[in-house]
Amino acid sequence: MQLVLLLTMLSVMASLVFTRYLFSYSPPWSEELTRFAMIWLVMLGGGVLSLFEDHITLTVFSDNFSPKLKILRNFVVRIILIATSAVVVVKGIKFAEGMSGVFAWGLQIDMGLPAYSVVAGFGLTLVFNLILLVQDIGALFGAKLTLIPRQDQVMDGSFRTQDDL
Repeated sequence: MQLVLLLTMLSVMASLVFTRYLFSYSPPWSEELTRFAMIWLVMLGGGVLSLFEDHITLTVFSDNFSPKLKILRNFVVRIILIATSAVVVVKGIKFAEGMSGVFAWGLQIDMGLPAYSVVAGFGLTLVFNLILLVQDIGALFGAKLTLIPRQDQVMDGSFRTQDDL
């Protein structure tokens, strides 16, 4: 999905540059479509980052924690993320429903469509953190649960320094 959104953005912006300089014309829908695709990319990407715990993190203190304390820290962080994501999903649904019936000027699409990207992104974050919470609870009791694949099995690259070692 993210690749499709990225390719859509690339092709629309390339055609925008082409039409702007060749015909001195910019289709009014092109920038809206690119903006909406970017919003969806960011929100879905946030969900993926939460799945692989690859979001920006300050680890200066937690690197020195014992394994049990790291699990407890993860437990607290996941509870906060789950609660926050649940609130954003509920409020996001209400907001997106409120945007239904409002149409984008250039594309003439319902503005609920880009608004639901927040619900999708935080919904993924909620589900993924629930899965990771179950995995952490199992680790707290000594069980080695593998409920999600490792990041290197699914995608290339990471910004985490420990992955480069």
